Amino acid sequence: MAPLSSLSTCQAVAQAVAHAIASQDGELLASALTMDLGNSPLLEQLRQISERTLEQLCARAVDEPYDEMLLEHFRYLQHTHAGEFQEAYANQERACMAFQKVFEKDSAWSMPALHVLNLDLRRAAQKADGQAKERGEKPNKLQEAARTLQKSFQITVTDRAPLESSKKWGALHVINNLFKVYFQLNNLRLCQNLIRAVEGPGFPKALDGQSLDGRSFPVSQLVSYKYFVGRLSLLNSQFSRAERELNFSFVHAPRRSFKNKRLVLRYLVPVKIVLGSFPSIKLLEKYKLPYFIPICRAVHRGDLRAFEAELSAHQQLFIRHGSYLLVERAKIIVYRNFFKRVHELHPPATTKLDVKKFKQLLNVIGVEMEVDEIECVLANLIYNGYIKGYISHQHGKLVVSKGVAFPPLHELQSD
Repeated sequence: MAPLSSLSTCQAVAQAVAHAIASQDGELLASALTMDLGNSPLLEQLRQISERTLEQLCARAVDEPYDEMLLEHFRYLQHTHAGEFQEAYANQERACMAFQKVFEKDSAWSMPALHVLNLDLRRAAQKADGQAKERGEKPNKLQEAARTLQKSFQITVTDRAPLESSKKWGALHVINNLFKVYFQLNNLRLCQNLIRAVEGPGFPKALDGQSLDGRSFPVSQLVSYKYFVGRLSLLNSQFSRAERELNFSFVHAPRRSFKNKRLVLRYLVPVKIVLGSFPSIKLLEKYKLPYFIPICRAVHRGDLRAFEAELSAHQQLFIRHGSYLLVERAKIIVYRNFFKRVHELHPPATTKLDVKKFKQLLNVIGVEMEVDEIECVLANLIYNGYIKGYISHQHGKLVVSKGVAFPPLHELQSD
């Protein structure tokens, strides 16, 4: 058996695939199917080889449906190298479907190959849709890829083999691919089906890195999964869960993965702000997120003018990252901290605060608000538990609790 580094001809690749199937070596099969666009000798042969010769080569090397899988995967590489991304996607989709036919009935040994084929499918769909947009055509390959990936998802999550040999251990890789597709298509509703499957009774309860029956999920897959679950939790206003999931993703991402850690922090930082926790300046500077520094300072101080100025200055950036609404949500914390600071300026036993005084102080810092607007904000803060008390509209007073008038923020966001 030639080393994988020497797979520079179609014959060598076909022999490696055949050997991997015969020995049920999933890692070897995955490596043989990982055909690189930098493999010049292989690409040159694929450019020159006839369709008939390629079909015969695959048919002689492996049985059905592996021969179809290999042939279509070769064609996918041919068309990708030629920049024909629509055709390349069609080939890779057929390669995946051919592999699924045998994988569904087989044991989990070939799981690594499923992951390689699924990853190439998603990337092929992205390139095909990009090309379609350039041509002024409607992109639809990511939607088609989602249907094919859903088949892989069903095969893995419904496997009934004993847990130690179950295909369920490969489900997170499929789910993460689907997350990426659904996020790109902005079809986040379908993500909930994936999460429900993972949280169902039959799924391995090893999502925090623990082992079960000698098996565990790769940390890289857990990091990706929790990143997406964290982002989805934000959309559902489940801030405590979002913080847990995103924090796991940040802590367990490899130190060398600067880009990924920074990506997680884009959402983790505003979540922590909403929960009343502020990251250090050193951390924000390390991961090149300096625009959060003045925002954190403004929220902490209850400085409404500074907060609105920073939010306006970086509005387009936050919109581009998909975090604008989350950062904007911190405004209610700014109000809460402003009213809390005003309360702290009064004698300790004070429970009645003049709403007109709030108006005067807001005017001092350049924030123009009418009394009715201030009462509306206060009512919202009271309703959401940020302030314990009530508004006496008749007397123009905010009456706060004699106990803890402003409960700690982390106590208010349990989910």
